[in-house]
Amino acid sequence: MNPIERGKITLDVWRARRATRAEIEARQRRRLTEMLSFARRQSRFYKRHYADVPEGSTDLTQYPPVSKSMLMEHFDDLVTDTAITKAEIDAFVADETKIGERFLGTYPVWTTSGTTGEPGVFVQDETAWTISDVLGDRWIVPAMAGISSLSRLFTQNLRIGLVAVSGGHFAGAAGLEMMRRESVYGERRLRLFSPKSPIDDLISDLNQYQPAILEGYSTVFVELARAQQDGRLDISPALVLPTAEPISETQKRMLRDTFDCVVRELYGATEFVPIAVECEHGNLHANTDWVVLEPVDEDYQPVESGTPSDTVLITSLSNRVQPLVRYDLGDSITMYEERCPCGSAFPIMEVGGRQGDVLQFETDEGEEVPIFPLGLSSVVEEVPGVHRTQIIRTAPTTLQVRFDVTPDATKEEVWKHIERELQSFLRTHGISRITVEAASEPPQREERSGKFRHVWSELEQ
Repeated sequence: MNPIERGKITLDVWRARRATRAEIEARQRRRLTEMLSFARRQSRFYKRHYADVPEGSTDLTQYPPVSKSMLMEHFDDLVTDTAITKAEIDAFVADETKIGERFLGTYPVWTTSGTTGEPGVFVQDETAWTISDVLGDRWIVPAMAGISSLSRLFTQNLRIGLVAVSGGHFAGAAGLEMMRRESVYGERRLRLFSPKSPIDDLISDLNQYQPAILEGYSTVFVELARAQQDGRLDISPALVLPTAEPISETQKRMLRDTFDCVVRELYGATEFVPIAVECEHGNLHANTDWVVLEPVDEDYQPVESGTPSDTVLITSLSNRVQPLVRYDLGDSITMYEERCPCGSAFPIMEVGGRQGDVLQFETDEGEEVPIFPLGLSSVVEEVPGVHRTQIIRTAPTTLQVRFDVTPDATKEEVWKHIERELQSFLRTHGISRITVEAASEPPQREERSGKFRHVWSELEQ
């Protein structure tokens, strides 16, 4: 995208920060009208899928919802650039040397297994990439205007640390690597930290790096705050951005008090990164000028304001290369009509349900160490042939693994690989007396939400 177009988008994002609700809704309606027209005209999949919807209709309830599996099945017809094919995309994301590169030299590509258990590939165009980069700034930059925050930012040389799973084209890690490749600033001041690292190694690396801004998994940050409190960690960030997992008000207060800095929760997904950002009053504000959120029940019927949804349908108003219209994200959210005391007219929302359990294990030396859910599940998900997995602690020293495999894999060989990788991972944390066993049943959806939890404990807390 040329600097003029990027500047226009950035200026509009900032202008909307103090817009009235009517002005925000007008932006949304205009962009929705344009997106629906474009998708029906340029995407062969949507042209068929919406054949029975009257031309020109902007009533989203007339448009049948779509799922991740549906979009992956019809990928070649879904995308609007015919140079993009699923076969070539799959080859691209299978090559880890391509992490941080653009597909065809143009498109960022993110992959995910997701909380619904279905693998997905999502291609971004330049507008979507720009939006993911600048939307959060309108909420976060004003919070950093104080002398203390600015002093820390520059004392720590504007270094940014991201705690995210690596080893794949995941939005966090691959996006960071792309910024490192494409800017001198990124190359010098961006660093990835893995939640799969032993906690002591993570603490040591952060002590050495001294980030000005720390972003990543909420469960990891809570554990890092404990390390800061007992003196093992000694960092002084200006800003902490917990994301990827829900975080309670108590936990956010703990982060604020421990690091004595600004804390802002981020809510997003691989499919649309900046869905909502926290304001200074602790409320998540949905960025509804660039995304439509429909909280619905299990029959895709709207739920009332203040009622938790079974899932949420999202319509991206920025990405035209792989349009998402009424896409079933799988998260439970609650939207509210009340106006936030911060003065913003963007709607307030809450998110529930995506956090796994942090498992505490005893090392061979008798110390308690945390194993983070996303770190643990990613070990199994990265095993070739694994389609879906769940890990359950069924006894103090027993992990049970539910998994199913891809059509080209055999369950026996995949299980040998899973067991070997899990034991190796646990040994890197000093844990060697754990039994890892294969479950007799495949991964199961939760009865109410229809989601796949990834990691949890059946032990009494």
